[in-house]
Amino acid sequence: MSLAHDSAPRTGANRRSHDWTREEIRALFELPFPELMFHAAQVHRENFDPTEVQISTLLSIKTGGCSEDFAY
Repeated sequence: MSLAHDSAPRTGANRRSHDWTREEIRALFELPFPELMFHAAQVHRENFDPTEVQISTLLSIKTGGCSEDFAY
């Protein structure tokens, strides 16, 4: 009997990242990839606005646009 089919990944208020049991972790690894992606999307929608798009840009550290000193 597969643990992946016995218990779905925890979501919402009952999901804490620091108290997963070995069985729950094993169940995640046994999930088919599309099912895992579906659960990930559910968790993402619970925590973020699904209609919002984040736009990010990368600054080259060689141009001096980065505040860190990497000694290049």
